[in-house]
Amino acid sequence: MKKMRIRIRRDGKTEIRVEGAEGDECLDFTRAIEQAVGEVEHREMLCEQADPLQVETREEITESEREEL
Repeated sequence: MKKMRIRIRRDGKTEIRVEGAEGDECLDFTRAIEQAVGEVEHREMLCEQADPLQVETREEITESEREEL
């Protein structure tokens, strides 16, 4: 079973971790989210026993949007 864990930090960076998928399957699973949240700054393929993929993206957030959070 594939799982996606998404963490949105206060600085606007989004971290995505995938469990239960490997390689291209991982990339396909996260593609829509990556496109929605912004440009990929860093991608790291992790050990299969842990989380196989971690993606970090950055989206600029205005001050008024930040206050709403």
